[in-house]
Amino acid sequence: MVYYVHLFKGMLYPSTFSYQMEKAEEIRGLWKKVVFLILISIFLSAIASYYGVGMDFLAKEITGISQQELEAKKLMTSIGKVIWGAGYAAFVLFGWSIILWALMDLQYKKLVVIQLVVLAILLLEKAILLPFHISLGISPEYSPFALGVIARYITSNMIVVYILSHISIFKIWVIIFQYTCIKRMSEKSPKVILILIICVNLFFWLVSTLLSYLKIESLL
Repeated sequence: MVYYVHLFKGMLYPSTFSYQMEKAEEIRGLWKKVVFLILISIFLSAIASYYGVGMDFLAKEITGISQQELEAKKLMTSIGKVIWGAGYAAFVLFGWSIILWALMDLQYKKLVVIQLVVLAILLLEKAILLPFHISLGISPEYSPFALGVIARYITSNMIVVYILSHISIFKIWVIIFQYTCIKRMSEKSPKVILILIICVNLFFWLVSTLLSYLKIESLL
């Protein structure tokens, strides 16, 4: 069976998608979708950079440095965000797939296809949140779709806030999607699959938390 990669069908009909992936002997259109989503990730990062999303730390330096130096820092931060956008997409597609491949022992190429849909979901979340960041000045960690807002009222520990801010409706969607697909394709116990998927996602959230806390894209 030849499978043509369709992102929206994968997002909306995970059961059908997982069945087709299980039966697929040849996959077509994979690399076009890979390039497309990486470009979308870069584009979203560029828009965020253009509107100054995530550049609050520069506001503290306005009075202490010259205008020329400030513009140079803005440029370097913007470049860092664009690189971050590409690196983020690449890690979700290939790094995450390697981890799942090592744990699940499934065909790597099929895992990349699964992660394509995962990346599409995560980029959809970013695209939806972008107007909130731009128009309302809401920081990424205070997404209305995640637990970061609630966490801020419970604790002043920003690491805890960052961790909980990664637990959103979209991240739960990712876990359900991955579980639906991998459960059909793997011979492992469904409980083991669910635990492994949750652990991998938790690891990803912790890494994202660390990078967000360090504002790593501004240091690139």
